[in-house]
Amino acid sequence: MELKRYNWQQLLSSDLAILAYISIIKLLIHFFTNNHYGFHRDEFLYIAMGKHLAWGYLELPPALGVISFLTQNLIGDSIFAIRLFPAVAGALLVFFSGLLARELGGGRFAQILAAGAALLSPAFLRSATLFQPVVFDQLYWVLGVFFLVKILKENKLKHWIALGLVSGIGLMNKYTMLLFGFGLFLGLLITPQRKLLLSKSPWLSAALAFVIFLPNLIWQYAHEFPFFDFIRVLSARQFVYVEPLGFLAGQLENNIHALPIWITGLLCLFFAKAFKPFRALGWMYLTYIAVLLFARGKAYYLLPAYPMLFAAGAVAIEKYIIEKRRVWLKPVLAGYMVLISFIAIPYGLPILPVEMLIRYAGFMADKVGFAGPLIWENAKRHDLPQDYADMFGWENQVATLARVYHSLSPEEKEQCVIFAANYGEAGAIEYFSKKYELPGAINVNGSFYTWGPGELPGDVLLTIGLRDDVLENWYQNVLQVATVTHRYARETNVAVHLARKPVTTLQEIWQQLEKYRF
Repeated sequence: MELKRYNWQQLLSSDLAILAYISIIKLLIHFFTNNHYGFHRDEFLYIAMGKHLAWGYLELPPALGVISFLTQNLIGDSIFAIRLFPAVAGALLVFFSGLLARELGGGRFAQILAAGAALLSPAFLRSATLFQPVVFDQLYWVLGVFFLVKILKENKLKHWIALGLVSGIGLMNKYTMLLFGFGLFLGLLITPQRKLLLSKSPWLSAALAFVIFLPNLIWQYAHEFPFFDFIRVLSARQFVYVEPLGFLAGQLENNIHALPIWITGLLCLFFAKAFKPFRALGWMYLTYIAVLLFARGKAYYLLPAYPMLFAAGAVAIEKYIIEKRRVWLKPVLAGYMVLISFIAIPYGLPILPVEMLIRYAGFMADKVGFAGPLIWENAKRHDLPQDYADMFGWENQVATLARVYHSLSPEEKEQCVIFAANYGEAGAIEYFSKKYELPGAINVNGSFYTWGPGELPGDVLLTIGLRDDVLENWYQNVLQVATVTHRYARETNVAVHLARKPVTTLQEIWQQLEKYRF
């Protein structure tokens, strides 16, 4: 009995147990904060995808739709339920960040430091708060690097197979996993580890990833590769505002809490003898930066690459502390990370009442010069970070629509179709439709376009976000019946119209709007 008790004590105090405790802390943070604000605009779209399972969507591959389907059917559609899997993914990212440090030769302190850097990152806290493909993308990258390090140490086929599985599943989540594969290939090609490419294993790994990804590739081909149209529109509307200096500044903002760690990691991957076997990781990071700078990608697109730098930096710092006996560096580093994260954490987690957040963000912007989080994708400054502003006002819109809809006669209700101007509005109507006894909404924006109006009549059209002059092309009688306002919402002063006496069918209108599907 004593032996068993000792073994349990040893297990519960092991390095893996410590990493598990840190990961559980991450999970609990999200459990206690995820429902402070409402759903984000994008979450409504992804919730709707769970009701329209397919091998692909106009915006992304099918994996998130599957997670959405499983969540809604097994757990429910509350904020807590919808955001459960992202929280778990974020916790796993923390765990594998520490495990990656272990694989790079780090002891307990290095593992805790790497996991702590991932835990305290405001950017990773934000990612794991929302039901989006981003946090899963970050997790698949970390897993991919983990198995790559295993390969660089042992070069076993089972690790290549694991890498192929992770890469294939990652591709079914987000196409940015292609960038991971490109960086991995170049990283190996540039370094002495290029000899690994001469064996069959990496090509079997790539083939496995391709087979997993093939159903979505076929779907893209069958739908004339809509992803390229999506990227083209995204480039014109959002990427055009991304400047190289802003992108690089974003790297500092996103990871300033761990700046000494990841900078050390990056330098050591290139210049430290102990890290020579893992130099490919450094080249992967530079490849990611070069591609994203060329493509004018957003700063957060590079976030998945940082856990490997956290791990490398933590290992190097631990070795320095041991060799130089600089034990005092441990509390200094920990204190720095906690202090910086404490300052930045309101931008990563919805923990403050919104009025307090507005005052805090304004103070940080005006007095400290930290205005980056208040700059939206249109390059203009606002009172709230864009992601937070996108969490307000949705139910207010649906409640307004419901008042108008339920004021109609029974005959008009049968003929009424709700038309939303964008996927956020349409998704919110879909989500709250049961509560407010509304029919679902149609929308020409994004994947909602592919789900179409079917055989809906549309003799009466109840719209939100559409202009009078647009509606007057299709209906003889157009009346604005309400305006939806919300102080904190990104969308405010949104017009609600009732349109009657159509001059064409809803299905013909849909065909005319194909060019606006993005």
